[in-house]
Amino acid sequence: MRSVLVTVVALVFLAGSLAGPRPSAACPVCITLPEYSLADRILSARVIVLAAPALDNPFSYSPVSILKGTAKQLSALPEIPFLVDSVTRSAFRTDPGRRVLIIYGAGYPDKAGRSLSMGWIKGFLMTPERANFVEAIRHQGASWAFGKTDDPSRVAFFGSYLGHEDALLRNAALIEFHRAPYAMVRQLRDQGSSAALLQELRSVNRLAYAPAVIRLLGLQSDPAAKAAVRTRYQQALASGDTNLYDWALAGIEVDGAAAITAIEASLKQQSLSQDMKRDLVRALTDAGTARSEFQTQILDIFKRELQQNSPLAVWIALAAKSWETDILNSELRSILSTEQLEPAAQFLIENTLVQFEQN
Repeated sequence: MRSVLVTVVALVFLAGSLAGPRPSAACPVCITLPEYSLADRILSARVIVLAAPALDNPFSYSPVSILKGTAKQLSALPEIPFLVDSVTRSAFRTDPGRRVLIIYGAGYPDKAGRSLSMGWIKGFLMTPERANFVEAIRHQGASWAFGKTDDPSRVAFFGSYLGHEDALLRNAALIEFHRAPYAMVRQLRDQGSSAALLQELRSVNRLAYAPAVIRLLGLQSDPAAKAAVRTRYQQALASGDTNLYDWALAGIEVDGAAAITAIEASLKQQSLSQDMKRDLVRALTDAGTARSEFQTQILDIFKRELQQNSPLAVWIALAAKSWETDILNSELRSILSTEQLEPAAQFLIENTLVQFEQN
């Protein structure tokens, strides 16, 4: 499903947006998790070094050992440009044997997936656990296809760090959890404590991690987590929420078919923007992919939506394509014949119909 969504996003950039821009009220603080994770950086690096303050300048870094690459490669690179900050200097004074992981590799990729210019990337102060983490990524990650987030072994590896006491390792795991297909991460139940997850949702410093935390909260089995999810997803459906997609998924985990019925009622609200309705359709699609027993109920909802809300047609067509069902073909053909669609939306719906005609 994720690969299909990537295709649609690419089409949207080429042909124009399928919907209007998200209102600013829906995103009061625009903070998102990076699509390029720590594991990506480590696995794609040309050179990885452990560094310490230089002997002749305690404010600059000097490589001490090489984890990846060769001395010849290192000598051809520019000097490490980062200053040793006060916190790191204090750590070195306490333990002169501490080291900082520093990576030489590509910068963040652009929207088209192209890597930007090469350069040094500052990592973090090493600890024995972090050293084991980096080594495990390099060893186990050798079998991971670069950029693929739907690798079961990768999901399982980072799942074991979701409740880790080291915030840096836990954050790295949350980013991987956020990027992986929902159907795959549903296996990661009861990771960490519900109290800690709820505390994170109350912290303004953790806004970027809220989507992953909400999904994790929905996968908790204790009554306190279920009660919190039940209250919050119902509030989100009633008034909209920045993380509406994630609350809808969590709600389905807690209330199943009842939550799906509540989502359909929310889809009928005039006050809900098209972007928010699109998020609800995405949540229904991913929930149905993860739990096929709900697909019949969801397809009935999609059929009714197609009869009255053509802007959602492209996202509903994605579900039909992913689930390999032709039950919505009649409604999709009707929209093609009666509505003026954006080129990207028309292309995907036609492609969906052709898929079933060829089978």
